[in-house]
Amino acid sequence: MMIRKLGPDDFEQVDRLMQQVHQIHLQARPDLFIPLTHPLPEKTYQEMISSDQAICLAAECCEDAEQKNQIIGICFVSMRNHCCMVDSLTAYMEDLCVDEHYRHLGVGRQLFERAEKLAKEKGASRLDLMVWDFNHSTIDFYRAMGMTPQRYIFEKNL
Repeated sequence: MMIRKLGPDDFEQVDRLMQQVHQIHLQARPDLFIPLTHPLPEKTYQEMISSDQAICLAAECCEDAEQKNQIIGICFVSMRNHCCMVDSLTAYMEDLCVDEHYRHLGVGRQLFERAEKLAKEKGASRLDLMVWDFNHSTIDFYRAMGMTPQRYIFEKNL
């Protein structure tokens, strides 16, 4: 496996993975999520990968000739400053997704660690992300990566 920057021609493969993520959310919370053909519009994708304030990574198969150049994981991180908080650059992990056929093989760990390293190099003092409460395996993964809860978002149906 190789970790590399995402490029303009990777959209189709990224779209396939983003659809997997969206299906997880749609199945768990149909009250919030709507069916979408492209959860990440191509225009938004192209803007993200061309931004110097973003880290956009792909985990690519390179061992098996049949699967060579197949993207099996992606990670998007944006760099942010918060206006009402201590002035420090924060890396916000927008998405981390591993193809459902490659989960629990260390792909997510490698993507996370590379994103963390690049965020530090860009001057980030913290890495933030949001995960849905129903996604227990992902919560466990982020805890294993050393993340701790920072805040809670509550809801109540009316």
